Amino acid sequence: MISYFSSRYSMIRNLPFILKGDSLEKKLRLTLLIAGISSILAGIYMALFNFASGHYDIACLYCVSTALGGYISFAAFCSGLKRNLYIIVHALLLSIILLLLLDNYHAAGKHSEYNYLLALTVGSALVLRQQSAYLSKVFPIICLTIYLLFIVTGVTWQNDAFQMNIPEESGFYIVNCSVPIIALLLTVFTSRGDYSETDLIKRELSNAIEKNELDLYYQPQVDNEKKLIGFEALLRWKHPVKGFISPEVFIPVAEKSGLIIEIGKWVMERTLQQMSDWDRMYNLSNLKFSINISPLQLMHRDFTQDTLLTLSHHRISPERLKFEITETTFIYDQKRIGDVISHFSQLGIKWAIDDFGVGYSSLKSISDFAIDDIKIDKSLIMHIFENESAAIVVHKTIELSREMGLNVLAEGIESEEYFDYLRDKGCNLFQGYHFARPLPAGDAALWVRKATT
Repeated sequence: MISYFSSRYSMIRNLPFILKGDSLEKKLRLTLLIAGISSILAGIYMALFNFASGHYDIACLYCVSTALGGYISFAAFCSGLKRNLYIIVHALLLSIILLLLLDNYHAAGKHSEYNYLLALTVGSALVLRQQSAYLSKVFPIICLTIYLLFIVTGVTWQNDAFQMNIPEESGFYIVNCSVPIIALLLTVFTSRGDYSETDLIKRELSNAIEKNELDLYYQPQVDNEKKLIGFEALLRWKHPVKGFISPEVFIPVAEKSGLIIEIGKWVMERTLQQMSDWDRMYNLSNLKFSINISPLQLMHRDFTQDTLLTLSHHRISPERLKFEITETTFIYDQKRIGDVISHFSQLGIKWAIDDFGVGYSSLKSISDFAIDDIKIDKSLIMHIFENESAAIVVHKTIELSREMGLNVLAEGIESEEYFDYLRDKGCNLFQGYHFARPLPAGDAALWVRKATT
C-alpha cells in the first residue's frame, strides 16, 4: 500500500516534466491543468447537488462548467497555448458571470460564489504576467471590475429582469469588500515588477533616442607612423539627470532587452550620415570608420537589407566601413553569422574581432570566418610591462595574425612607451588615450581637417 501511494506521489511530482515548453510555459500549463481539474470537480459536485435538489436548469449550467474544465485540462497538453489562453480566460469569466446571475437557489451561500471571480482576478494577474499586455494587465482589471460590480450591487437575473440587492449599510459593505481585493491585486502587480537599477536603465534607455540623449563620439585610429587611418564610432548616453552613463552599464542592458537592435540601427544611420557630411567638406576616401555590431544585430533578419539601404542612401562606399564584433558573437548561429560576414566581405566591408584575447574560441573564429583585423583587448595591453604572460600572449597574437595576413590593432595605448614597444613587435594599428580620447563630432572634425590638408 505504501509503495502504491509512493509511486502515485512520484507520478504527480513528475507531471510538470511531461508538459511542453520551457520552465515558464510548463508552469503555465500546470496551472491550467489545476484550474481544469478544479472546475471539473466543483462542476460535478454542484451539478449532482442541483439535480438532487430539482434545480435542473442550474445543474445543466454546471455540466457546461464541467465540460469547460475538461477543455482546460486538455489544452494544458496541446499546442497553440496562446490561442487557447484567450478562449479559456474569457470562457471562465463568462461561465462565472452566468452562474452568479442565474444560480439563485442558494441565497445563504450566494456570496461564497464571488470567490471564483476573486480567484480568476488574482490568478490571471499572477499566472499571465508573461503574456500580452491585455492578458497580463487589462484582463485582471476587467475581472476586478466585475467582482466589485457583483459585490456592490448583488445583481442577479430573476423573473426575466435584473434584480439588485444593495446592502443597507452600503458604504461599510463596499469598503470592506473592495479595499482588501484592490490592495491584494496591487500587491500582486507590485510583486511582479522589477524595480532594480537595471530595469530603470532599460525603461529610460528605450526613450533615449526620441529624447535625443544618445550621441556618437569618434576615437581616432592611427598607423605605426601616427598617421590617422580612421575612427571608431562609440555610443554615448548623456542622461538629463545622471549625466554620462558608461556603455559598460547600458550596453549589456540594451542587449538583454533587445533594445540593441533599434540602437544599433540608429548608430549605423548616424555614422554614415556623419561620413556623408564630412565627405562634403573634406576628402575622406582614405579614412575608414569602425562600427560595433552586436550579435543580436548580426542575426536579425533585417540587418543586411537595412545596412545596404543605409549605405545606398548616404552614398558611402562599403570599402570605407569596418564592422567590429566580439568573440562571443561566435557562440550563436555560426552558419548564419558566417553567411552575413561573407556577404558583406564580398562587398568590401572589413571585419574586425574586438576585445581579442579575452573571449570565446579566438583561434577558431579567425580561421573559420572572413576576418580582416584583430583588435587586442586593452586589458592585455595595459599589463605587458608587469605581466610576462600578458606580454607573451600579445606578442604571439601579433605574430600569428601577421602570418595569417591580418592587421593588428592595439587598444588602450596610453603612453609612448606602449606605442614603441608594440610597434617594434610588429603591431601596425593603434588606438588609445595617448593619441586621443573619444571625441564629439566637432572635435573629431579637427583631426579630419588636419589629416586631409
